[in-house]
Amino acid sequence: MNEIASHRHEPAGNLVRSLAITARDDIVGGLLKPHVYGRLGWLDTKRRYRRTVLGPFWSAASLAISVTALGSIGVGLWRQPAADYIPFLAAGMIVWLLIQSVLTESCVTFTSNPTLFRQIRLEYSVLAYALVWRNLLAFMHNMVVYLAVYLAFAPQRLGLIQLLILPGLAIVALNAAWIALLLGMVCLRFRDMQPLIANLTQITIFVTPIFWPPDVLQAASRVVFVTLNPVYHLIEVVRAPLIGTAPAFENYAAAITTALIGWTATYLVFQRYRKRIAFWS
Repeated sequence: MNEIASHRHEPAGNLVRSLAITARDDIVGGLLKPHVYGRLGWLDTKRRYRRTVLGPFWSAASLAISVTALGSIGVGLWRQPAADYIPFLAAGMIVWLLIQSVLTESCVTFTSNPTLFRQIRLEYSVLAYALVWRNLLAFMHNMVVYLAVYLAFAPQRLGLIQLLILPGLAIVALNAAWIALLLGMVCLRFRDMQPLIANLTQITIFVTPIFWPPDVLQAASRVVFVTLNPVYHLIEVVRAPLIGTAPAFENYAAAITTALIGWTATYLVFQRYRKRIAFWS
């Protein structure tokens, strides 16, 4: 915590400085402090799993149980070979857990840290970047389940194609950052938005091809729940390389377009309401 402690100043001075800098300075300045948000994300991960036996691998154990149970049902339900369906399910759930955690935790980006940005000289965006980094660490732990599934069902599919998960994860992280910042502000101002976001997140998992393959839908339904579903494209840019195929151009195009639209909207909201964050908290 030495890096973070070195930023300490008087609370009033921090508030004045916080109000003085612009939205652009906050977003860019926070991004240029990986030693701060990286440390915050790491410390929060350690705090969550303190005094546990498996630590962050409890999430991986829970995921393994879910994949085993749902995979047993899905193989018969969708009439697909286990070697195809179970890797598809495991890869999709690993990426979905990353997105789901970002969506739910974004609602408390600022409400769970009301004193942090008052007592320490930090950009608000640092909290959003720390949230993204923390969930990327959880994703890496869940990759243990992916490796176990593929060694059991499809070891021949492991190869250089899996390296495409790196640009896919970068695109997901780019989207996760604006989601954390935007939802953090919205849920800080309107506290009743948090249960609404949680309910919408629960619905999303059922209307997105995670448990079910996208080919089972008819043309009209496919357009609504697959082609026009931004969550599907965010999942697919990582899931496709995990199951041994390259993502389609439309997946990358849709995911990048979502990032551009999302960051534009977030910047406009952040620019207008950034100075009120300290007073809303």
